[in-house]
Amino acid sequence: MDSLLEKKAHTVVVLDVRRVSEMTDFIIIAGGSSNRQLKAIASNLIKSFKKQPIGQEGISTPGSMWIAIDYGSIMIHLIHDDLRAYYNIEGLWPEAKELRVEACADEEPA
Repeated sequence: MDSLLEKKAHTVVVLDVRRVSEMTDFIIIAGGSSNRQLKAIASNLIKSFKKQPIGQEGISTPGSMWIAIDYGSIMIHLIHDDLRAYYNIEGLWPEAKELRVEACADEEPA
């Protein structure tokens, strides 16, 4: 999570979907206020993982407002704040346990 928060990702949510989906175990959703910020978050995240993702979409697409990174048991969606409410990814798994991630207490708010 630190790699998301380092680049000021907004409203980071972790969904535990192990009991409601066979696709993956956890889905991480985080927002960003610009395409540039989303790309920076994605790059930082990929660098912090010890293995390369199975797949990724939107990173190399100019102006992308949604980046998806697949690590098999973890699926990560980085989505522009303007689109997040519209697509409501969190709402696709209403039975999933939702864990909200907050910045550390010693970090200054953005």
